[in-house]
Amino acid sequence: MNGVLNYLWEGSMCLLLLYAFYSFILSKLTFFNWNRLFLLLSLVVVLTIPLVTFQITTFQETNPFPESLPFVFPESNSASNPASASISAPSIGQIIVWMYFAGLGFSLLRLLAGLFHILRQIRTSRKILYQGNTLLIHPDCKPSSFFHYIFLPEYLPDSQDQALIIAHEKIHSRLFHTFDCLIFQVFRCVFWFHPIIKLVENSLYALHEYQVDQEITRSHSKAEYSELLVRLTWTGGGKLVNNFNQFQIKNRIMMMAKTKSQSKEKFKFLFTLPLLGLLIVLFSCEYREEASPIAMPMQVYDVVEDMPRPMGGLEGWNKYLRNSLVYTTEAKEKGISGTVYLTFVVDTEGSVKDVEIFKGIDPDLDQEALKVVENSPKWTPGTQDGQKVNVKMRLPIRFQIDKSSSKPDSTSTRLDGDDADGKYGSLDVAARYADGIWSGVVRDRNGKGLSGATIVLADASLGTVSDINGQFSLKTSESENIYVSFPGYKSTKIN
Repeated sequence: MNGVLNYLWEGSMCLLLLYAFYSFILSKLTFFNWNRLFLLLSLVVVLTIPLVTFQITTFQETNPFPESLPFVFPESNSASNPASASISAPSIGQIIVWMYFAGLGFSLLRLLAGLFHILRQIRTSRKILYQGNTLLIHPDCKPSSFFHYIFLPEYLPDSQDQALIIAHEKIHSRLFHTFDCLIFQVFRCVFWFHPIIKLVENSLYALHEYQVDQEITRSHSKAEYSELLVRLTWTGGGKLVNNFNQFQIKNRIMMMAKTKSQSKEKFKFLFTLPLLGLLIVLFSCEYREEASPIAMPMQVYDVVEDMPRPMGGLEGWNKYLRNSLVYTTEAKEKGISGTVYLTFVVDTEGSVKDVEIFKGIDPDLDQEALKVVENSPKWTPGTQDGQKVNVKMRLPIRFQIDKSSSKPDSTSTRLDGDDADGKYGSLDVAARYADGIWSGVVRDRNGKGLSGATIVLADASLGTVSDINGQFSLKTSESENIYVSFPGYKSTKIN
C-alpha cells in the first residue's frame, strides 16, 4: 500500500515540476518539434523516476555490529491466535489506494470504450482511397484523423475548403500524432487524479495543431487558412483522434502570426538536464548515514559495572512490551513467526537511541519491534567508576502464533525456553565463577556448542547469549543465580 502511495506522490510531483518548466520556459517558443519531444519524454520520466533508486551512504561501515554484545534482555514474545484474530478496520492509506484503483479501472474502461467506438466507425463508414490515406465518410463523423484514416461527414471532391481539411489531416497522419494521443491517454489513466493532467493534455494536442498549421501555411495563405479555421470551428470529439478544430482558434492564429524563435533560444532546452538531475536527487536518491564503529568503543560501552535498567525493572519492561507490541494482521495471515533482534544505546540521560535491527524476520514485524523500542520510557543509565556512560544493549523480541491462546492479539513475555515442552531434554551447561564473572559453555543434546542460548540473572533484567561456539560470560556476584534456556530444552538453573 505504501509503495503505491509513494509512487503516485513522487510521480505527481515530477509531473508538476516538469509541466511548470514547460509552461514558463518553453511553451512560448516556436520550436514545436522540440516541445513535443519534451512533453513526451516528460511522460516517460514521470513513470520511471519513482521506480529508480540510488542509495548513497556517507561512509562505509565495515563492521556494523561488534562481535561481542554480551548483555541482553529476556526474549519478549508477541503471540496471537489466528483462529480468533479480529478483523481490523482499513487504514486511510488503504482506502486511498482502493479509490485510486477504482479510478484507474474506470479510466481504462473509458479508454477501451473510445477505441471500440472508433473501430465501429471505421467498419460502418464508406471508404475512399485518397493519396495514400483512407477517407471514411459517415454523417456522424467530424473532420479528424486516426492513423491513416481521415473521418469526414461527406465527400466533396470539388470543395476547396474540404481539400484544405484533408491536407490538414494528412499532416496529422504523417507526423504520427495518433501515437502521441494513445500514449498520453494510457498515461492519463495512471494519473487520472492529477489536477493538471488536463493542462498537459491541452498543451500536447495544441502542439500537434501548431505543427500542422506551420506545415499548411508554407503552401497556403495564412489569411485564407485562418478564415477557414474560423468558419469550421466546432467542439466535441474524442481524445483518441486528431480533430481539425478542437483548440482555441485565437491561440492558433496568434501562433501562426508570431515571429519564429531565434535558434540561439534553443539553449533553454539545456535547462532540462539540471531539472532532470534535481528530480533524481529528490525522488530517486536514498541517503543513509552509518555510524563508524571505530569511535564506538571510546564512547559506548558493552559492559559496565552497573548496567542500565528500565523503569520498573524487568516486570515494568515486560508490562510495557505486552501493552505496546502488536502482531500485524498480514504477518498473522501469512503465519510468520520468529525472533527480531535489536540493538540500541541507553545514553547518560537514560534515553533510548540508535535503535537498529540486528536480525529481522519480516518487514512489518521488524518495524513494529523497532517502533516499540524507540518509544520506550527512559531508563536508569548505566554507570562505570561512578560515572554515567552510554551503554549498548541487545534485545530479542519473539513473535509467535499461539494456537492455544483464547485471546487474540495477546502479548506476553517469557524467558526463551520457558514454555518449551523439553522434547530435547535439559541443556548441558558447564559454568564456573571467577573474578566476578560467570563463564562457561552451553551444549545441545549431541554435545555441540549451542549458539543463541539465553543466559539471564534471576530477578533481574540483565543477561547475555551464547556465541557461535556456545560460550558465554556474564559479570555478576557469585551469590546470584542465573538461568540458561533455549527453545525445545528445559531451562537450567545455575547456583
